[in-house]
Amino acid sequence: MSTVDVTERLDEVERLIRGWDFPGARAAVQRLLDEPELSDDERLTARRLLAEVLRELGDLDAAYDLAEAVAMQAERRYGQTHPSTVHAVAVLAAVRHDYDEWDEAERLYHRVLDSGVDEDGPGPVARAVRLARVNLALLQRDRGETALALAMLNAAYVIHRREYGAEDLDTIRIAAELAALLYATGDVLQARRLFTLAHAAARGRLGTRHPFTKAVEWELASVEPPMPSAPISMPPLVVDPVVVPPAPPAASGASSSSSSRAIWPLLSVVVLLAGVFAGLWVWRHGGPDLIPDTPAVASSSSPEFAVQDLTLADGGTTLTVHWTALPVGVVIALSRAGEPPAVVDTVPPGTTEYVVHDVDPKAAYCVVLGPVDEAVSVTAATSVCTGDR
Repeated sequence: MSTVDVTERLDEVERLIRGWDFPGARAAVQRLLDEPELSDDERLTARRLLAEVLRELGDLDAAYDLAEAVAMQAERRYGQTHPSTVHAVAVLAAVRHDYDEWDEAERLYHRVLDSGVDEDGPGPVARAVRLARVNLALLQRDRGETALALAMLNAAYVIHRREYGAEDLDTIRIAAELAALLYATGDVLQARRLFTLAHAAARGRLGTRHPFTKAVEWELASVEPPMPSAPISMPPLVVDPVVVPPAPPAASGASSSSSSRAIWPLLSVVVLLAGVFAGLWVWRHGGPDLIPDTPAVASSSSPEFAVQDLTLADGGTTLTVHWTALPVGVVIALSRAGEPPAVVDTVPPGTTEYVVHDVDPKAAYCVVLGPVDEAVSVTAATSVCTGDR
């Protein structure tokens, strides 16, 4: 096998990991490790990738042993500050964090961040260093240092979104962690904003059936009061069938996590729906204002946009909503018969109409619209209902 072929296969494993296809990544890297002609460097890289995948799949015992061995071998082969060693140490730090070995994990996170590795590059090691910053913030959260964790995580989120975009899956995961931490400090408005972002972005990247998307939706349903079933601004209408799935069961109670992994199981668009969704878990109290002058949280001086002239029309088997065009995108949610609303779509700036297909003619619905923009504040979302049937 040529060096080019091996490099391409290693790159493919990296892509599978970034796309959260961890079973596929495990199969690909195990096939690669079965190749007898791999060089020592290539084999070490492949084993480090396997340790990352095993951790994400929850096989922590195997991930721990492998990550420890790879980090030791990389240090012996390359030295402490070589990018390959730094990447291996970042993986080991995350695994030890998962094992609640907080002191050792913190030491390793700082070793990664103090290594001098260039974080401005596009390569995997730069991402690993940035994620070490995220994990270090989550470790402070786990220690009860809520104020410090909030400041660190907000800064890490801003950097990660800037470098990789709002549709990057790690960005989505960080947004969800930050939303939960904001909710823990009582900042419900900003928690709603980022929590809704994570939900809609997950729908866009992963689809509605992915465990991460479902978990976010369950938590949203568990904390958001139901939409009213009575009409808000329309007389009763008669509408026809939607196969809109009922809201999933709410997750129980508040809980805390000592893990540096995502809040939900396995693990785009940027959306903002004020007044529709609340945050996730409540861990602890207190916390400072978020870092100023960053796009992570809109300031009170940001422009505000409100949905205006919202109407609902009966199309037989559809609900058609109309509104005055906005200079920002719009997120659309649907509530059936008083159940909590669920995001169904987002539409670009200038859109004035949306059609919900296949509604149930025997059920009442409310359609909820809110402006979408990651850098503006918003007025409360606007809703319109069909009334009782």
